[in-house]
Amino acid sequence: MAAGRPVTAALTALLSAALLAGCSSGAGNARLEHAADYAARPHLRVTGYPVPETLGLVQQVVWRLADGSADRLVKLAAAEGPADARRTAAEEWIRTYGADATGEVSADFGDDPASRQTVLLTFHGSGRVKELTLRPEDAGGSDIGAWRVLLR
Repeated sequence: MAAGRPVTAALTALLSAALLAGCSSGAGNARLEHAADYAARPHLRVTGYPVPETLGLVQQVVWRLADGSADRLVKLAAAEGPADARRTAAEEWIRTYGADATGEVSADFGDDPASRQTVLLTFHGSGRVKELTLRPEDAGGSDIGAWRVLLR
């Protein structure tokens, strides 16, 4: 047996145990999903003044565009207008920007957010630009101030 194999086996067992422990909760699953998305895609180039919540939201919007997931994009949406209109907008955004979102993307965040923030996404492969409007939304008590994107 090579000298490095026991160490590799021990590290593999430790990592497996950590992953299993992390998978036992919804928060752990969300962190693992986020880490997988982050590792699998080009990093977002950022300018301006994001806060952690708006930066995370915009990153997820780009990922959902890239993976063509209208259902997951709708979950990031502000509850404005009818649900079918949000779904239609998500599908249109994916048709228009989905392929572009798989490449390099820059996000230019407007001024410090208070009640809303504008973000310009620039898709480097095509040169297209998409303006996003973000706003905090009361999600039923525990998530007061969770940021959402307006799908329209």
